Amino acid sequence: MSRPVPFLFDVDFGRPAQPAAAAAPLPAAPGSIALDEHEAALADAEASGYRRGEADGRRAAREAEAARLISAVEALGARLSEAFMEADTRAESTERDAVALALAFAQKFAAAAAKRFPLAEIQAAAETCFAELRSAPHLAVRVAPDFVEAVRAELTATAQERGFAGRLVVLGDPDVAEGDARLEWADGGVVRDGAAVARAVEQAIALRFGPPSPMADDEGAQR
Repeated sequence: MSRPVPFLFDVDFGRPAQPAAAAAPLPAAPGSIALDEHEAALADAEASGYRRGEADGRRAAREAEAARLISAVEALGARLSEAFMEADTRAESTERDAVALALAFAQKFAAAAAKRFPLAEIQAAAETCFAELRSAPHLAVRVAPDFVEAVRAELTATAQERGFAGRLVVLGDPDVAEGDARLEWADGGVVRDGAAVARAVEQAIALRFGPPSPMADDEGAQR
C-alpha cells in the first residue's frame, strides 16, 4: 500500500516568507482639506463666532437697558395720567403742584437717561430709518460736534446689520444739542429734539390749566 503524501497547495514551507508589499495609500476623499487648513478655518470660525456673540451681547444689554427706560417712562406717563384724573377733584393750586412735581421729576429723569445713554434716541431713530430706507442713496445724520465719531461708529454697524446699502454721512452741527439728531434723506427727514418735546409738554400743561390765578399765587407763597 502506497504512503499518503500531504497536499501543500504548491507552497514551499521551507523557504522564508516574502514580505508583503506595502499597501498603497488610500486616495484622499473628495473635498477633504489638510489638517492645518482645517484647524485654521476652525479657529477663524470660532473667532468670528466670538465677535458676533460679543456684539450680540452688547446689543442685548443695550436693548435691555432701553426697555427698562421705556418701562420707567411708561410708568411715569401712567402716573401723570393719574395725576390729571385726581386733579379734577382738587383745587387748581393743588393740581398745579402735582403736575409741576411730576414734570420736574420727568425732566430730571430724562436728563439722567440722556447722560447715561446719549446715543440711545439717535440709535432708535436711525434703526427705523434704515429699515424703511434700504434703497435710499444716502442718509445724512446731523449731531452735536462732540458726538460725530461715536455716532458714525455706532450707525455704520447698525446700517450693515439692517441692510442699508446707501451712503451714511454723519456731520457735526453746533445747532444740534447733545443727544438730539436730524436725519435727512432725499425726500424726507426725521428730527429728534428734546427741547421741542419739553416745550410741547409745557404748552399742554398751560392749555390744561391756563395762567395761574392771583389767589393760587398767594396760596403758594404762604406754603
